[in-house]
Amino acid sequence: MSRRRGEFSITFMSGPLDGKTLRFNQPNSGQQRIIEIGRREGCDIYMPFDNQVSRLHARLICSAQLVSGDDETNPSYLTFYLEDGSSRNGTFIEKQEQPVEGQITLRPGILFRIGRTWMRLDVPISY
Repeated sequence: MSRRRGEFSITFMSGPLDGKTLRFNQPNSGQQRIIEIGRREGCDIYMPFDNQVSRLHARLICSAQLVSGDDETNPSYLTFYLEDGSSRNGTFIEKQEQPVEGQITLRPGILFRIGRTWMRLDVPISY
């Protein structure tokens, strides 16, 4: 599947949605896009099928900063952060045994686990 310009995506790597890709619009330069992940209806990534996921389990934050200048036509540099939402079972990155504490930088291509479900932040197409 091809991604359109101005989006980033997250792909489920396990569980009943294995292989499904969710797409989100990139924020405008100087802004953030916060993706809420959990079992609560209304979360951007809604996971009612995983009983190890808290109602608001984690947040994925996409921040867009101008590469140079202050003109809106210049490209933006995207930075991603993952933070646990005080979940009961923790949020994990790749093979790390300790759960995420606070906010950590998340590089595209990295796997992370919410409850029992593995996901991947895909490499975005920048604008």
